[in-house]
Amino acid sequence: MKRNLLGALCTGCVSIAAQGATIGVIDSGYDYEHEALAGKLWSNAGEIPGDGIDNDGNGKIDDVYGWNFADKNSEIIDYTLQASYSPAIEKFFELQLAAIKGTATEGELIWMKEQLKDAEFVKNLETFGSYAHGTHVAGIIAKDNADAKLIALKLLSTKKAFWTLHKKVSQSLAAGQDLNFIKEFVIKLGLWGIAYQQSQSLSQMAAYLQQQGVAVANGSFGIGMDQARGLVTPLLLLLTTEPSPDQIEEYASFFIHKIAEEQSKILAKYPDILFVFAAGNEGTDNDAEPIAPASIRLDNVMTIGASIGNTGLAPFSNYGAATVDLFAPGVGIVSAVPRGNQYLPLSGTSMSAPEVARAAALVKDRNPKLSPLEIREILKGTVDRKSFLKAMAYSEGVLNDERALFAAEQTLTVPVKQAIQQAQKKVLDKAATLSIDAQTADFSVVTPL
Repeated sequence: MKRNLLGALCTGCVSIAAQGATIGVIDSGYDYEHEALAGKLWSNAGEIPGDGIDNDGNGKIDDVYGWNFADKNSEIIDYTLQASYSPAIEKFFELQLAAIKGTATEGELIWMKEQLKDAEFVKNLETFGSYAHGTHVAGIIAKDNADAKLIALKLLSTKKAFWTLHKKVSQSLAAGQDLNFIKEFVIKLGLWGIAYQQSQSLSQMAAYLQQQGVAVANGSFGIGMDQARGLVTPLLLLLTTEPSPDQIEEYASFFIHKIAEEQSKILAKYPDILFVFAAGNEGTDNDAEPIAPASIRLDNVMTIGASIGNTGLAPFSNYGAATVDLFAPGVGIVSAVPRGNQYLPLSGTSMSAPEVARAAALVKDRNPKLSPLEIREILKGTVDRKSFLKAMAYSEGVLNDERALFAAEQTLTVPVKQAIQQAQKKVLDKAATLSIDAQTADFSVVTPL
């Protein structure tokens, strides 16, 4: 996914203790030593840490805090990637927030733009962003949720799979195979294979989540058309020096639809888990250009866009009247990053989704009998409706967790629809947070995650 001092930009976020909900964090792993996650990590009581034995017999050795599905081991975070961090990266992310608020000086803006021209800096920025991503997401979910238990599931890299396909295409060309054969049976079959491989990884993760009794899982990841075009173009360049836009579109669309199709089949098999996905950061309409898995429409799937506090639409956020459920703050969100108990402000729909996952878990705590569909309806039905989100989301609103929790408590005695109606009458819209002046805000230096 083109990919909060805690709560700094989340005025009005409710602080109510949960009752031990276990929440899946499908991401790049998290820093289990970070103070923001202390006492909030799921721990596998059936495993003896570090003994190299699969004590609970689930096929995963030492899965104490979760499982690395990318490398098939218990190392849920690769701390060697901390080498990509530098004080310049910390300064860059902090100045992004200043640029958004319109308080960055002209000199600071020039410095940031120069940094973005430095290939080595950009490489380290992307590496650190991916590495810190899961910890940042976990910190948002854990915020004001003292009894929550987070379980880490580390993702399989799509780029590695495409590199393998790139080699297969090169080998087919070297063997003198027909170009049409390569297009239809090497590239397209390879794309389908990657889609299937990714769905099988998701299947294994969903099964693991179900095994641990997880009710809510956050997925701040996905592949959109922009990313798909970037992935298929190098394959087509092996066949011709200048693939046409129509060709690129055809193969990118084929891949996105295949992966969404396969992922939808998997998610439908786990109706008791609510999956919360980030909408994407291309600034495009998911109704027109789908993103996987965010565009999947199932009763147990929610898709979340990014707002500027609760006062505006984040310009990088994807949207969709039919395929995005609601929005949540996703600009300048300060949360945990590895290591040394650090915090940084990051922006992206990846920061919005975990805010909703956190609220969903708290709703489930209020009434454990609520189904994923009912939780989804409560969250959508209790938003603060916003004119700037007209036709941008199904609910046309921003998350109001206080109203959602009030509705959840009412469901203990009345039907869900009636509980939502009561909450709409009893709980006010939230006061404005992070109001941005469109004339002074500069998003050109923001690298959304």
